[in-house]
Amino acid sequence: MLTELQTKKLTRYFQVYDIDDNGRIGPLDFERVVENVRMLHGLAESSPGHRALRDGYFRRWEALRASADANDDGGVDLSEWLKYWAAVLRSEDRYQTEAVAVATRLLELFDTDEDGVLEVDEFCDFYSIFGQSMDLARQIFAELDVNDDGVISRDELLEMVHQFYRSDDPTAPGNRLYGPYED
Repeated sequence: MLTELQTKKLTRYFQVYDIDDNGRIGPLDFERVVENVRMLHGLAESSPGHRALRDGYFRRWEALRASADANDDGGVDLSEWLKYWAAVLRSEDRYQTEAVAVATRLLELFDTDEDGVLEVDEFCDFYSIFGQSMDLARQIFAELDVNDDGVISRDELLEMVHQFYRSDDPTAPGNRLYGPYED
């Protein structure tokens, strides 16, 4: 069972992925994310990089749909999303797979200079693909960069991901990985 804080954070995460704001996550939301990442990286629509990106995101969508779309209507609503995450968080293996995958995807897609860390502009790129503001991205980056070194390393990112999913401490910086949630 999710705690109240986990429910708030995961609801925010849902809202970030529900790009068209229709109360459901579906293939069109994933398509928009893929298109935004494609444009960010300057990939031609017919390029191998774009095909790999698209294939990866749609494998992720199909896995989410298969696990979370309880009523088999082709989309995942908030209730289904929260049930999915409750199941993931109950299983240590599933949780570790998801948490590591999130951190890995963030670094692979947004560490554009491939130095193994996210700088503020790269973090802003992450927020931009979901239509989030640069001001918000800079604010959240400053909160996540707890050692004030101007970067978020893989280890720091993994810690933030763990805080996001597992922490019930309302002051944990990782709670806001996907932005502010309703208190």
